[in-house]
Amino acid sequence: MDPQPSMPHRTPPIDRTRELLKSAREEPYKSINGAQLNAYLWQPDVDPQSVAPLSVAAFFFSSGWDNGQVSQFAPHCVYFASRGMLTVAFEYRVGSRHGTGPIEAMADARSAMRWLRINAVDLGINPGKIIGVGGSGGAHAIAAAAMLEGMDDEGEASMDVSPAPNALVLFNPVLDTSKHGFGMDRFPDAALAKKANLIRAIQPGLPPTLIIHGTADRVVPSAGSYEFARKSSRKKNQCRLIEFEGQGHGFFNFNLSFEHYEATLMAMDEFLVETGFIEPDPNAGLGGADLD
Repeated sequence: MDPQPSMPHRTPPIDRTRELLKSAREEPYKSINGAQLNAYLWQPDVDPQSVAPLSVAAFFFSSGWDNGQVSQFAPHCVYFASRGMLTVAFEYRVGSRHGTGPIEAMADARSAMRWLRINAVDLGINPGKIIGVGGSGGAHAIAAAAMLEGMDDEGEASMDVSPAPNALVLFNPVLDTSKHGFGMDRFPDAALAKKANLIRAIQPGLPPTLIIHGTADRVVPSAGSYEFARKSSRKKNQCRLIEFEGQGHGFFNFNLSFEHYEATLMAMDEFLVETGFIEPDPNAGLGGADLD
């Protein structure tokens, strides 16, 4: 019998977000229960001797609190570093790797924000110009840092340092953790899910917020974003919702649709100009960021 012909060798497809992550500087920001959590930093190409402290964009990947990759927002980080910001993608604990849930994710986001402010001088950043960016469960974690109290790990250091971001950009965010929203069953009990329901936590004085959500999201209902924006605006907060008609969960990701990635990126750029985090750029676009 003739031997079976060998299959041709195929090079696996390149995950461009993972490749971009390699261009970041990696630093640990937290160690807990044997887990080291890292921050991935992109430094803008500016002269540190001639500029004011930098604005920061801190990114928390989409997860549903059980999975997800820190490389998700690497293209966003590269782009906003080209716009003059220090950009950081933070790891946080998730169920598949750490056996954890939303409580731990919220605690890690709070630790990440404190780490930035504690190290502001070394990082060359303005601790009053930190924007928190997140998707899905990561969006919930960073928004909770601005809205909730008492979600820290036991023994958390530097409790006198604020964990609240100065602005928020939230992609298909988990904002409603009731039975009508997403994730109620991921909490240890119904009381904690109720406490973590951000629609119930809306108060005046929240940071300026941009929410981007697809109306056909079957994972995290877009109705939660609509209700949050409506109620937050009624409390006189600056809260803008941009709905993408007919789009599902994660439609904004670089590896799914470049068209939607660019549209949402430019919406975020415009928001950061309006809120004073970056300067207007008449040539704003993907120009300075090599994403190929």
